[in-house]
Formats: sequence, structure tokens, C-alpha cells
Amino acid sequence: MNLERFKRILKNYLDGKLSEEEEQHVDGWFDSISNDNIAPFRDTHHKEQIKADLLARMPYGTPLIKPTPLIRRPVFISIAASIVLICTISFLFLDRNSLSITALTSHLTNNFEEVSTPAGEMQEYILPDHSSIWLSGNSKIRFDKKSYSAERKIYLDQGEAFFDVQRDTLHPFAIETGNLSIQVLGTSFNVKHSTQRKRVTIDVKTGKVLVKDRQSQEQQLLTKGKSLRYDAQNGFQLFNSDPTNADLWTRNGIFLHNTTFGELQEVMHSRYGLTLRSDSLNTETFRYSILMPQVRSVDDLLTMICTIHQINYRRKNDEIILYR
Repeated sequence: MNLERFKRILKNYLDGKLSEEEEQHVDGWFDSISNDNIAPFRDTHHKEQIKADLLARMPYGTPLIKPTPLIRRPVFISIAASIVLICTISFLFLDRNSLSITALTSHLTNNFEEVSTPAGEMQEYILPDHSSIWLSGNSKIRFDKKSYSAERKIYLDQGEAFFDVQRDTLHPFAIETGNLSIQVLGTSFNVKHSTQRKRVTIDVKTGKVLVKDRQSQEQQLLTKGKSLRYDAQNGFQLFNSDPTNADLWTRNGIFLHNTTFGELQEVMHSRYGLTLRSDSLNTETFRYSILMPQVRSVDDLLTMICTIHQINYRRKNDEIILYR
């Protein structure tokens, strides 16, 4: 088989254009060359070099979809198959932490590119300037694809996103979410917009972030390790935070601090696709402070949640019921 035909087969496989019999042949080939003991890169520096080279070859506006497999529905593609795809298809990059390919909803409306994720999934989206956005489940962003190169503005309509922004002093990076406007140059930070609670939370990992209330015109400058919580009733509330936790959820970890039961319900739905409810429990006084660098299973997380208030849980499909 010549190389060009090989590339076409792989591309048709990724685009879902192969017949069921042809897909089975490709899957069988993946299995035959799989070897999880083979490292795809010599070291971290080599990995970053390969990634930078692939990004440089992408046309502007090409989304790089890097979904993290669900804990409850893991799907894996072998390291060896990932290496072949990297070598033969220049617009696709996979790493060890994102070895499945699922759909990230993206469509164009009135020049606006809209990107959203279903509950229980998180994915990375690469912007035209190579800035990256990690989207948690049940989240949606949009931006003007036509004018983005001149005005780097993103609208976070709902959910949670971690931004790693490429520095460009001539074109500051801006985000609008709820009543807030956020402006940065080159930095990394997390933004959570809870439409249900009408609250925005910002955590800065690196750099500086300027936050402005468009109604009151009040402004706050946040630096590394600083966080902000905002709602219309209380305005800005500032507090210190550990910057290493700002993007912990993108690495399958979880950090909660004095979180209410209602907020926990949102987290469980968006990140794990689960509905959390209580059976005759007074959850108004429940608060949760949890740090798990790696959530290996939802059951481990639920066990810790129940331990805090000495309760139990039972599971029925995607519904979790807490009880005594």
C-alpha cells in the first residue's frame, strides 16, 4: 500500500466515512501494532517541539480537539496508533492524557464560531492565535472568527473554561461573561460562569488579569495566586488561592473549598454527567472542602463526599442519591 492511500484511509477513518467492515480492519491494525511500553517522545522537550511544529503548520482557526476520557466511559486509542497519526496527518495531535476522539460541537452562526461541550466531558479548543481553552462539561464559548485576528475577544456564555493565552501586546485578549469583562496579555487563568447562580469565579495561575464590572465600572487587578468571586448582589469578593489548583480539573483532579451542596450538584453534573440529589437530608448546611489531585473513579469521589457528613449513597444509572 502506498503512503497516499494509507493517509486517505486514516483520514476517512477519523471522518467516519469507512464502512463497518473497513473500520474493523483499521481497528484490527491498531490492535496489532499497539504497545503501551513504547514512549511516543524522547522527553518533554521533544514532545513540545513536535507540538509546536504541528501548530505552526495549522491554518488559522483550526480546532485542535483534545478530549479527556470520561471516568465513567473511558475509551482509549493506543500510543502506537497515535504516533502514526501524528506522522501522517499534520492537523491532528494526541498525547497520553487525551487518547480518545469524541465530538466537540462547533458551528458558525453570523460569523460567530460557537463551541460547546456536553455534560460529563471536557475538551481543549485551539484558537486561531494558538491560545488554548480547556472547556469543562456543559460549557459554551463563542467568538467572531472573521475579526478574531484584529480583536481577540471570547464570550463565555456558560460553564467553566481554563485559558492559556498567547502573549500579543498589540492585541490584548478579552473575555466577556455575565456582567464582567476580562482583559489580559499573556497569562493562564480559570473562569467559571454559573448561569444558575448568576456567579462568576476567576482564578489566576500565571500573569495578570484585569476584571471589570460593565455596569458599575468597578475594576480589580488579579495576579498569580489571586481569585475573585462576583455576583450582582455582593459585587467583587477577593481571596487568595493556590495557583496550582486553578487548572486541576483539566488533569482529572478536583478542588473544592467550602462548597455548598448546590454548587457540588453543578460540579457533579458538568464534570461527570451525574445528577446528585438527597433523600430526606437537610443539605442547606452542608459544606465541602476536597482536594483530590487525581480522581481515579467517581466512586472514590462519592465515598469522600459521603465521609464528610457521615452519609451513604446509592446509584441508579446517572443519578446519585445521598441518604443516611
